[in-house]
Amino acid sequence: MLTDKLAIITGVSSGIGKALLLTLQKEGCIIHGIVKSEERKQSLAAELATLLSADDLSRITLHVCDLRKPAAIEDFAQTMHKMHLSPDILILNAGVGFYGPHEELSVKAITELTAVNFTAPLLLTNMFLRDLKANQGHLLFISSVTAAKNNNTHGCAYGATKAGISNFAKSLFEEVRKYDVRVTVLAPDMTKTDLYRNASFCASEDTDAALTPEEVANYALFALTARKGLNLTELTMQPQRHRLERIKKN
Repeated sequence: MLTDKLAIITGVSSGIGKALLLTLQKEGCIIHGIVKSEERKQSLAAELATLLSADDLSRITLHVCDLRKPAAIEDFAQTMHKMHLSPDILILNAGVGFYGPHEELSVKAITELTAVNFTAPLLLTNMFLRDLKANQGHLLFISSVTAAKNNNTHGCAYGATKAGISNFAKSLFEEVRKYDVRVTVLAPDMTKTDLYRNASFCASEDTDAALTPEEVANYALFALTARKGLNLTELTMQPQRHRLERIKKN
């Protein structure tokens, strides 16, 4: 069903993004993955070379694009269009998290939160929406279960960016559904990724209290392969139990 579909995926160097890349690669997609830096590009390329055949690797292109910078996003979109590459699938997965009492967050942290989690997805959608309309494509946003909460203590800025992108995606569907463009929001709860590297907590090692990136990717695939005419507007994934683990500081 997804064979030879061109997919752009942001934040593929680790976690959910890497799981999405590997999952869609197995489905036959042509993938253009976005990473933050040349270092991450080289590291991921080396890892993929140990996992995939040369033929599979030839269908994956990694791009360095710092999503904190609108000019870099414009350059990426222009590069794709100059090469006449038009996405069938756009997955906006990249995200950052900064946590703590709001007055203790730095200006840099708040700026990065809004740039990566909110502004970058809006810009990429803007730049590729005509392609998706022409291809009757699919937009998939990786949001968060926190988007629907109003009690994100010590994470209110992060929750606000996710609420904003979820609201944007749902409104966008109403705008583009007549063009047969599908829009899905995936809202996972605590997942075993490095999203919490700036926090004092992380996902529990208990399998009943945390999701895996592969589980999130499988639900993304479920949405992407739904029958034509059916749009899965929002999918929320939660582990059975709510349990966090403290990160021990040296």
